[in-house]
Amino acid sequence: MDEERNVKAPIPPQDIEAEMAVLGAMLKNQDARADVSGILRPDDFYLNEHKEIYKTMIEMEQKGTGVDITTVYSALRQRKTADLVGGITYLSRLMDETIVVSNAKYYAETVANKSKMRQLIDEAEKIRESAYSDELPPEDILDGAEQRILEIAHKTQRSSYTDINDVLFENIKEIQELEKMGGEIKGIETGFRDVDRILGGFQKTDLIILAARPGVGKTAFALNIAEHAATIGHKVIVFSLEMSDTQLGQRLLSMTSSVPLENIRRGEISADEWESLSAAQDSFYGTDLVIDETSSITPVEMKNKCRRFSQERGGLDLVIIDYLQLMSMGGYRIEQREKEIAAITRSIKIMAKELNCAVILLSQLSRGPEQRGGDHMPKLSDLRDSGAIEQDADIVIFLKREDYYQNDDERAQVDATTGLTCIVNIAKHRSGPVGSATLAWVPRYVKFGNLAQEKDSYN
Repeated sequence: MDEERNVKAPIPPQDIEAEMAVLGAMLKNQDARADVSGILRPDDFYLNEHKEIYKTMIEMEQKGTGVDITTVYSALRQRKTADLVGGITYLSRLMDETIVVSNAKYYAETVANKSKMRQLIDEAEKIRESAYSDELPPEDILDGAEQRILEIAHKTQRSSYTDINDVLFENIKEIQELEKMGGEIKGIETGFRDVDRILGGFQKTDLIILAARPGVGKTAFALNIAEHAATIGHKVIVFSLEMSDTQLGQRLLSMTSSVPLENIRRGEISADEWESLSAAQDSFYGTDLVIDETSSITPVEMKNKCRRFSQERGGLDLVIIDYLQLMSMGGYRIEQREKEIAAITRSIKIMAKELNCAVILLSQLSRGPEQRGGDHMPKLSDLRDSGAIEQDADIVIFLKREDYYQNDDERAQVDATTGLTCIVNIAKHRSGPVGSATLAWVPRYVKFGNLAQEKDSYN
């Protein structure tokens, strides 16, 4: 028993020889210093003396001070750490034992990998302590842990700033690319000509709020975009909190095959319609479009699923969430609903930025448009439950169907065989103009389409 109690803790992962080789190469060669500085931070070194030597050389390089064994030793003396690192004798040993300077990058990657392993061990200990403390809900522990672990896995260094010259250089490159494209859409196309002309497509990290009164066609509009984006090669995930995947599948088949949704639901399909359905099914073959029908999901769970999708499919371009008012954060009381909605929209905006994807978040409107006379056009103040929806959004899109109101007091009766129109009002656009576009609304196929350019007909 005594022997078991005296068992020493295992030594954390480290490679002292690789650390020495890195430092020796840096002392000998400027190119080696440039290669290594982009890979390692001082804390990546296991030995404190190696951290100090590395930190000293990096600071000297940044100040433009010449780096060699004499100047480094002098700098260490000024920092009063020369004795800590073993003095000039140890610096000489580092140089003597480094044979192949050109392998500095390889040595640095070895040191970085050992550092990552130590960070993972530390993170595992933090998870263990958090789980035992029972101070946070498991969802918060998992979210924080997953984010930090992915950070360890994918980022050796996190720069807290970017030089303005680098920013402007990238800006000029992007302008040149746009000029070469001759006005083509650079973002994720919606498939709707006039909408894309205003927005330029959806950009990565954008949070797009798509809002309308119930029954106007938010889901149909979003599915139109999802189908178009997927068929031109984008990777898309749809979170449907209200409808099942079977119901969404029926809608997708109807809109792409032009077989009435009612016929599909009843199973009343003609021979020609079967051919159209088969062709519609084939059109989705090989696309990266998935549906998640989890009815009760938090932003944390959603972000985790998106991360896994991105890792499995090699990226993520567009997320569609149907819809905001069905989501919850957990832990909020009913009277705190406005704060909860604000927390949800903020979390989703952060998710869009972290995963570098566009997110379309569907939202209900209040009864404001119905209670107003005139044209009933929705306003930003009609966004239901919280002003944070407007604040966090990069783009806000309202749908207003001409057939939705018969007069100021009554809902119109929709004729399913008639081609109708819908106004798409871009009420907020953080990076560009606002404006409106008119689309065709084809209720029998539950789809929207572009109007012909010379006459009001639909595709």
